[in-house]
Amino acid sequence: MRAWVTGASRGLGRSIAVGLAAAGYDVAVTARSGEALTEVTAEIEERGARALPLPADVSDPDSVRTAAGQLERSWGGLDTCVAAAGVSPYLKDAVDITDEEWRTVLGVNLDGTFWTVREAARIMRATNTPGSITVVSSIHARAAGSRLGAYSASKGAVEALVRNLAVDWAEFGIRVNALAPGYFETDMTAGLRNSRRFASALLQRVPMGRFGDPAELVPAAVFLASPASSYVTGSVLAVDGGWTAA
Repeated sequence: MRAWVTGASRGLGRSIAVGLAAAGYDVAVTARSGEALTEVTAEIEERGARALPLPADVSDPDSVRTAAGQLERSWGGLDTCVAAAGVSPYLKDAVDITDEEWRTVLGVNLDGTFWTVREAARIMRATNTPGSITVVSSIHARAAGSRLGAYSASKGAVEALVRNLAVDWAEFGIRVNALAPGYFETDMTAGLRNSRRFASALLQRVPMGRFGDPAELVPAAVFLASPASSYVTGSVLAVDGGWTAA
């Protein structure tokens, strides 16, 4: 079984890539630089799987096409794709977000997701492979977060895209779903988790009372990638500790 994971050099994407390798998948991994993929490639190979580093900037469609072409030439096909690349670099009131900052967030989180899953589906359809595509969304696709306008908009759009692609690609046996994580212990959330004020406010909205371990997202990702979820498409699976909207 052959998997492709973007955003694989760190955080949730890295955990998912290594988790898929442990579950028996060969894993192609994408991040912006080849150097950033060195460690995750080694982790995949330590689990007895093949690793294929595919450096690419997901916000650049030509870069994504190049990576997908290399994957297809190297492995001949693709069984599952996890689009995990994402950014949340700005905590700003909407009136203070610059045009470039808005484009940066949407360019990675929405455009980059689309470029990735489009190429994954193209490979699957060209080889007549019933496959699975999983997009990493966020609790903030459905729950407002202060000064997260660009990020929330991008993730809400991603979930709408998932529902539509699930309908469009069902005839080809391609399932499309989303994972919606809450707050996990990653580099992206480090600033919030290390702030007593913000951490306390966040945890008040998590009935389980703690941040997630990235390893806790892996079983859900493996489930959506595998035949165990063969009748699941167009769905959003929340892994958020029971996050409450208010």
